Amino acid sequence: MRVTLPAVAACCLLAAAPAAADTLTLEVNGVERSARVYPGKRADREPSPLVLVFHGLGDNERNFANIVDFHRDWREATVVYPAGLDRADRDGMPGWHGFRDNDANDDLAFVDRLLETLAARYRVDPARVFVTGFSNGGHMTFNLLLDRPCRFAAFAPIGALGEYVADGTTPRPVLYLFGRGEPQEYTEAWQGTVVALARLNRATGEKREWGPGLTEFVAGAGGAPTIYGLYGAGHVWPSQGNEFVIRFFREQTGTEACVTAPPTATPKG
Repeated sequence: MRVTLPAVAACCLLAAAPAAADTLTLEVNGVERSARVYPGKRADREPSPLVLVFHGLGDNERNFANIVDFHRDWREATVVYPAGLDRADRDGMPGWHGFRDNDANDDLAFVDRLLETLAARYRVDPARVFVTGFSNGGHMTFNLLLDRPCRFAAFAPIGALGEYVADGTTPRPVLYLFGRGEPQEYTEAWQGTVVALARLNRATGEKREWGPGLTEFVAGAGGAPTIYGLYGAGHVWPSQGNEFVIRFFREQTGTEACVTAPPTATPKG
C-alpha cells in the first residue's frame, strides 16, 4: 500500500478566526483541567455527535483547534479540544502520558470527568462519542482504546505508534493514519501497530479498499473494522485527515454491544 495524501505542517498554518468556543474548566483530583468546546450547530435542538481531539506534545488546545479546524469541517458535531498538563518528564511541555502511564497525571480521570460534564451541559448523542488525536495525542487515543473502549464508538489515532494495543481485549472501530515521511526507524513499529490493531479487532486477513490509499481489514465474528493508511508527509496532521476521520466516524454508531473478550487469530499486515 502506498499513499500520497497531502499534509499540512502544524507550524506553518494560519487558520481563519475560529467560531465561538466555550472554555470548560474542571477540577480533577485537586488539579485544574480545561478544554475548548465548540458546540454542534444544532446541539440546542437535537443530540449531536461528540468528538474529543487531543493535541500533540508541546502544543495546546487553542493552537491545535486553529490548525486542525475539525470543528469547522464537522459543524454538526460538538468538538472538544482537551488541554494537556505540563509534563515534568518532557521539559515541562504540555501533553499526555502515553503508553498507559496515566496515573502520573490522571489523564484518564480527566477524560472520565470531561465526558460526564459534557453529557450534562450539552445535548450529545451517547451512541456517537468519538476520539482522535495526533502524535502524543494519538498515544492518548490508543490509551483510551485500551482502558476506556466502551466510552467511545470509534477511535482515530494519527501520527502515533501503538504496538501495545495488542494487549487489548475489546474490539472497537479504528482508523489509523501515519506519515510516510516519518523517520525510517519507525517503519517496523507502524507496521506492528497495524498488525496489533487487526489482531485486537479480529480481522480475517481479507482486505478491501476503503478510500484513496486506505485499506480496511475485514472483521471476523465479534470484531470491528480496522482501516489504515500512510499519508505523503512526515510528522504533521494530514490535510485530508479531517475528511477521512469524519467519514469514518459517521459510519460508526456505537450501538453494537461493547463486550470485553479475548482476541483471536493474528493476520499478517
